[in-house]
Amino acid sequence: MAKRTLGLGNRAKSKKQKVEETQEQEEQEGQLTVELPEEVDPNDELGQLKGLYQSYLSDKSELILNGIIHECDRLLRNKKEGDEVLPALFYSIYGKSLNELSQFCENTREISDFISNGLERIDNGLEKYPKDADLLFAKAKIILNEILFTISTLKIDSENEPLSKRLDEALQIYEIAESRAKSEDLNEETLSIIQDFDDLLEVVDNFGKPQKEEEEEDENDEEEEEDEVEVKLAETHPLHTMKTDDKYNLWWREHTQTFLDNVKDENLIKQVNKLLGQSYLLEAEIPTNAFTSLAYDDEYAGIEELYGLKKEEARKISIDLINKALTYLKAAKDEEEPDSWADIAEAMIQLGNLYEVDSEEQEKLYKEAEEILKKANNVTNGLYEDILDNLKA
Repeated sequence: MAKRTLGLGNRAKSKKQKVEETQEQEEQEGQLTVELPEEVDPNDELGQLKGLYQSYLSDKSELILNGIIHECDRLLRNKKEGDEVLPALFYSIYGKSLNELSQFCENTREISDFISNGLERIDNGLEKYPKDADLLFAKAKIILNEILFTISTLKIDSENEPLSKRLDEALQIYEIAESRAKSEDLNEETLSIIQDFDDLLEVVDNFGKPQKEEEEEDENDEEEEEDEVEVKLAETHPLHTMKTDDKYNLWWREHTQTFLDNVKDENLIKQVNKLLGQSYLLEAEIPTNAFTSLAYDDEYAGIEELYGLKKEEARKISIDLINKALTYLKAAKDEEEPDSWADIAEAMIQLGNLYEVDSEEQEKLYKEAEEILKKANNVTNGLYEDILDNLKA
């Protein structure tokens, strides 16, 4: 899996903005108090909602979010018996906006209420449009947020129903949406569900470990990794199954690949290729560590296995995984983004480290990596100087 940051994503980082709106402003001619995108027809109420929601996705503004929810409330309140049924898009935007508003809250009761209300609006929509992919994707996303919130209330000694049941429900709903989705449904917001799941798995992996400030995380990384103690959860803990069952990691990769196979947007294609490349590099860490320790570390002299792997077995597995990673990272290369070039070079260096010292394979990989890093270094004013120095040493 790709590396993720500790903690509950951006929930704690989102700070509420001070918003002052009078009731008169909110109700005047049924108009919103936030500026609409130019391309939106002000007489098209659903077009307004869609435009506002797209603006929110770009700006992440609590003000816009409140405007969306206000407009949804108004449309629902003004709907009369016999009127045309509100479309699936309305319920999708309504539910997702309520869920998003939970990110701006600090009070746990408010967070829970916004998530629950968001799910309720999505379920209202699914009663009318049970096959709508957007509504199904939205429900999966909100359930993932619900699980993240529940995790934030747990302790090491918590004993409740396993959260894996609720997670399985979210993933099943996502699969149904995926099977019904058209290529235009596979957008950045859909990808965010896969990334939310990735974040959730990281939160589970790190559950119970002491939180660190960003500055601390950058210091003595190698020593910290060696000293890190695995937190073991009791079988009765709500996160035990999620933490120990590798099926969730496999699900993430399988459905990220499915997204990649069907998405049309070039920028998203690059993003997803990078995610998959990183996931293979991360998977290669254990066998790579096993090989380098058994091959070069005097502390392991005379030891034939590490992590259940013999030296040559670990090397073979590592080479295979890093080659797969390189396939994706090369597909993710962006001529305008030097860091994407450096990703390829660094993977090549890792691959080269698995071959015999001064071997033809190693020298070829190092040379190609050096050429890539020199190019990236030149256009970034020396950003990759340290890596180049280490490679030449």
